[in-house]
Amino acid sequence: MVESPARRLGDSIDLLGEAEPCLVSGRVLDTDGSPLADAEVDVWQCNDQGFYDVQEPDVQPSGNGRGLFHTDSEGRFWFRSVVPSQYPIPTDGPIGRFLEATRRHLYRPAHIHLIVRAEGHTPLTTHIFVAGSPYLDSDAVFAVKQSLIVDFASSDDKETATRHGIQTPFRHAEFDLVLTRSRQ
Repeated sequence: MVESPARRLGDSIDLLGEAEPCLVSGRVLDTDGSPLADAEVDVWQCNDQGFYDVQEPDVQPSGNGRGLFHTDSEGRFWFRSVVPSQYPIPTDGPIGRFLEATRRHLYRPAHIHLIVRAEGHTPLTTHIFVAGSPYLDSDAVFAVKQSLIVDFASSDDKETATRHGIQTPFRHAEFDLVLTRSRQ
């Protein structure tokens, strides 16, 4: 598995700067709603053309679309990126043959992957899906749930843009991630 590079809160995981800018922010909470400070938030996504950095080593620098962040004292995280795109899954292997045999399409809706870890809590592996993305109702791998669909709202907010070092207009996705306590 490819490891995400460690980044500071607010850093950009977009190393190319060629697509629609996006601010992603949220909180990591426990099931009581208390913030989890210093939780690890590992994110990775494809670019706006539907490719991950490892698929285009001659086009994208290593680590593009990837970041390993730690929440602040109030459980908050934020980073800059681009709006990801939908993409087709590989057609080789049994899944490709299955989809072909069932006459299903090969596409995943636009999404961002996350793995969240905090001491004393069960790790969470999840996605967030871009509201309005094609294929939300027919994801090739059946991973979409309504609770995982997030609005990537358009914004011209100059104050937020200045505070986060992002150009306007930009898109903003905001959501919470909830971890359960580990059974010890």
